[in-house]
Amino acid sequence: MKDFFINIYKHVSDFFINIKMPGFATMMLGVTCISLLTIGIWFFIRIRSIKNGTLILSESDLLDTEQESKPLFKLTKKDVIIMLAMTIFYAIPALYNLGSFSVPETSWAPSAKDDGFIVDLGKKVEVSKVMIYQGYNHEKYDNVKYDILYLNDFDNYMSSETIDKTGFYSWKVSTKEFKTSKIKFMPNGPGAALNEIAVFEKGSAKPLSIKSITSSNSGSNMPAIESPDHKPYKLSNLIDEQDKVDFYTLSNTNTYFDEVFYPRTALDFIYEIIPFERTHPPLGKYFVMIGMLIFGVNPFGWRIVGTLFGVAMIPVMYLFGLKIFKKRFFAFCTAFLMMFDFMHFVQTRISTIDVYVTFFVILMYYFIYDYFIRKPYKVGLKKSLVPLFLCGLILGIGAATKWIAMYGAVGLMLIFIIAKLDEIACYTAYRQYGLSSDLFNKFWSRYFVKTALACVLFFLIVPGIIYFASYTSIMLVPGNGVKEFINNQTYMYNFHNDLDIKHSYSSPWWAWPIMVKPIWFYGSKALAAENLTSSIICMGNPLIWWFSIPALITGIVLAIKRKDRYMIVPIFGALFQYIPWMVVRRMAFIYHYFSVMPFLIIIMVYLIKIFYGHGRTARKLVYIYLILTAFMFVMFYPILSGVIVPKWYASLLQWFPGWSFRY
Repeated sequence: MKDFFINIYKHVSDFFINIKMPGFATMMLGVTCISLLTIGIWFFIRIRSIKNGTLILSESDLLDTEQESKPLFKLTKKDVIIMLAMTIFYAIPALYNLGSFSVPETSWAPSAKDDGFIVDLGKKVEVSKVMIYQGYNHEKYDNVKYDILYLNDFDNYMSSETIDKTGFYSWKVSTKEFKTSKIKFMPNGPGAALNEIAVFEKGSAKPLSIKSITSSNSGSNMPAIESPDHKPYKLSNLIDEQDKVDFYTLSNTNTYFDEVFYPRTALDFIYEIIPFERTHPPLGKYFVMIGMLIFGVNPFGWRIVGTLFGVAMIPVMYLFGLKIFKKRFFAFCTAFLMMFDFMHFVQTRISTIDVYVTFFVILMYYFIYDYFIRKPYKVGLKKSLVPLFLCGLILGIGAATKWIAMYGAVGLMLIFIIAKLDEIACYTAYRQYGLSSDLFNKFWSRYFVKTALACVLFFLIVPGIIYFASYTSIMLVPGNGVKEFINNQTYMYNFHNDLDIKHSYSSPWWAWPIMVKPIWFYGSKALAAENLTSSIICMGNPLIWWFSIPALITGIVLAIKRKDRYMIVPIFGALFQYIPWMVVRRMAFIYHYFSVMPFLIIIMVYLIKIFYGHGRTARKLVYIYLILTAFMFVMFYPILSGVIVPKWYASLLQWFPGWSFRY
């Protein structure tokens, strides 16, 4: 643990001392940081008054037509302590075994086809495994194959196996056994970078000592290929980091699943070349890039920022729960269920962009809730516009991360319309019954028209500017310009609209809540021979997910019956993050349910709140449910985090035929 914090300090201090960041990235990240700072200031202003240990955030009663205010929610010092404790409690397992700081980094790449190399082991040994660590290269050099050949007893090279170089910062393994003193690696094309090779003798998990590495005859005089980072390719780079070889190819030294796309694209941004991944807007990859700039090109570096966003979801959910339910226990329940949801844990520890957009979607609805329950003519026009501005700002950042944020924009629009219709109804009632009030002076010109005009700025112009600016990295590439921005929108739409390929772990929208097909993100084959396993499974907590859709239906019915108007916000959040996937034709995965779950959790807590009030037995059942939910997380933790466990334990958790958790 001491070494972990020393590493953190070293990388952070080095980053600020020797900061090097592309101009476009500085601009976009600056906008994002300023936006998040604005949100922080907003939170501070809203909770700045502390008297007798209590912070009071005020609002007008939704149905009261007088100008008096009622507390929106009370945030005490005890709440702050609870939030802090829950956040730290969650952060410890989230950061544990997140990723290594140390992986092979120096590279070599062939200059042409058959520009290979020969590894001299110095003696004849029985080889059981050959490993290569795939490096970083230009996209045009992808899909090169390396033929592994070994020298036989007749001094002829015989083919053992062909390995595709299709990955990025991950180990590829050949387990074909042979006896030899020399191994030749022959590529079928140029430019495919390797960072390290390792050869293992049968029965050993320690790399063999390599006597020498030399170029093959056919490639010795060929011109060098330039690396993206402009560092020289040298054959010696392939055997200079043998202490970083990972025999078991664990998740903390490898990219896995969609990490092959996003960290690599973040590295493209660092070196200001055409990005590899262009099926989503760029901003999410900028967040990945920040971690890599601070901590280096390693698994910890490309995962840490997303994990911290996941950690930040815990206090945000607590505040959201406190804002809606007004009681500390139900705020605790809201954050608690998020803490122990499997997908929240897994999806925020992998370097993809879903964690960022989900975080921003939560904030979008967090701020629209303020506007929805607070009438402008009671709090004043300027004050009422603040949450709308913050909501639009976050919408722009979310949309520049992933398009699913715009699903939520439909929900925001309908919530806004309902709020305005309610205001019109109040205004109409006053006029109809001949009542008079200063509250309604210049209602149309002051509150309705000005708010509508402000929304054009907040929800169209501001998000549009943020979204457009996020493409600066692509538009600055010589020959691109604005036309590339337009082309990329068309490309993204066509890609997602026409994505009809099959994937073994894809599943339809209706299968997600019941977890018909969890995704096996990662598994170690090397451990299987020792009756051990290390896996990372993308799925939900059964005690949360299996109740999610019944809770949604029941929540809608009860909210209507009980006239709990405030529940419109989380219900719309759930519906408009989920319904679009019912009509999307493209291949989809269970992790697309991730952005729906925060709102379903709030709805579940709404039902818990109702049930909790039905006496002592009901309260005990709620406590038992929470304990079992946490216990379920503990039980599944090994296959959510990549912790090494016996194969029988993973098998024990495979409850259904579609659940595959080990080799």
